[in-house]
Amino acid sequence: MKRIAILVVHGVGEQTQFEHLEEIASNLYKALGKNPQRRAHVQVRRGDQVPRHSPTESWREAPALLRWWCQPSNDWVEARFREVYWADLDMPMAWTGWLRLIGWALGVSGVKLFDASRVWAGRRDYMCLPKELTRREMILVRLQLFGISLLFFFMLMTVGLLYGLLTRFSFRAQWLKTIWGTIYNYLGDVKLYQDWFVREDTGLETIGEKSRVAIRRRMVRALVRTAAEVEAGTLDGYYVFAHSLGTVAAFNSLMETDLTLPNYLTEEEWNGLPTSLKREATHNAPQIQMPRRPPWLKPRDAINRARLFAGLRGFLTMGSPLDKFAALWPVIVPINRESIPGQVPWVNVADSQDIVAARLDLFRSCDQTPGIGGLHLSNVEWADQRSLFSAHISYWKVGERHDRLIDRLIPWLEGGQLTAPADSFNLVLARVIYMVSLTFLGGLLLWIAALLAWFVLGQLTHVSTWPVWDWMIVLLGTGIVVVAVCSVSRHLWERRKFGSQEK
Repeated sequence: MKRIAILVVHGVGEQTQFEHLEEIASNLYKALGKNPQRRAHVQVRRGDQVPRHSPTESWREAPALLRWWCQPSNDWVEARFREVYWADLDMPMAWTGWLRLIGWALGVSGVKLFDASRVWAGRRDYMCLPKELTRREMILVRLQLFGISLLFFFMLMTVGLLYGLLTRFSFRAQWLKTIWGTIYNYLGDVKLYQDWFVREDTGLETIGEKSRVAIRRRMVRALVRTAAEVEAGTLDGYYVFAHSLGTVAAFNSLMETDLTLPNYLTEEEWNGLPTSLKREATHNAPQIQMPRRPPWLKPRDAINRARLFAGLRGFLTMGSPLDKFAALWPVIVPINRESIPGQVPWVNVADSQDIVAARLDLFRSCDQTPGIGGLHLSNVEWADQRSLFSAHISYWKVGERHDRLIDRLIPWLEGGQLTAPADSFNLVLARVIYMVSLTFLGGLLLWIAALLAWFVLGQLTHVSTWPVWDWMIVLLGTGIVVVAVCSVSRHLWERRKFGSQEK
């Protein structure tokens, strides 16, 4: 029997533990079920019995096992699913957090390009940055971010005016509070990962560190545990399936240096590692590292990356914003100069309607390193969904056809190649639909906000007699001015705060 592990890394949102894992595993099971000869069978391995998806849910280390008959090899394949869960590391929602998030979202097009930090000074000999954007490309990126900030402004105006109107008439607008929470969770997670400030709340996993350190720690620990099983012979290999912002955490962990990887482990985990996964580096660890060097590690204690990733069979990213990070915060997504051994495929799938995802064109090889740190990238632009609202969360969905992405994963897990899923419609048409949909969404939000302003200020209070179209012009002009002021203010503030280095 061939035994593999699948590390599932979820993206933004407020999902419960194992929720994303169940979605991937159950859809793969349905895809396998299309062919009865595969005889697919699923096992659920629970720990303490608690309500499903409760905050205290307890499953075993590999909570789901999926086994099927592989006809090409005439043998069984068993996939052990495990999840890198980090949704509980969010900052708690409070009015101060909301103000910071609004300021960040409205001013994101003016961010200072972070391509250096105090930590980076000790890493530049072992890592390189993604491709640098030309001046024209950077202007284009900032214009795109300006448009997204403008959409966010119209969304805030629409939801805020609607909430005020319903409250005035004593309606309980609980669903609007849900919308506020959704906005906070989704945009807040992106801010959480790129934030340059140390956490000051009382969470022990995050205290004294930046949020992304705690997220990476969970990813690194999962990789190390899985690699230890490969070393012990209980696994034949493993895959990493990452979605949305989870692709950034996964990429960071795959690119991390040998001297920094041990910093993410507990003392017990480090002492329990197989000898083959440890090595002595040729130089001491830098004095400044992120995370900080624990006291139980010697200056040259390191992880053997060649053995750590010897069992890695593939890296799948879905709906990834990695190119956006490479453009604005390249120092967050550096590339290791030491190549991962073997021909490890990296397949990046981006739905043409996904506002978050994109082709990954800014990642490059360092010096003579093959691939991207040893990962061999192939971009798959997929014309599948027709809606902006479903594209980001539909990659793993099973369908009646046999050529969706989830179907194409089966031969890949069996040891073959992953071929691109078939488009549902013409790719050029998909791009046109995307642009029209985005323009329509912005216009709709502007029109609703103007209608509410006309009704609240014009009809109820009689402050103004402007028609709706005039309100649209006023709100559009106001939005452009507000976003422009926030963007310039953010850029000036970050340059003064950080200068050429992160503080």
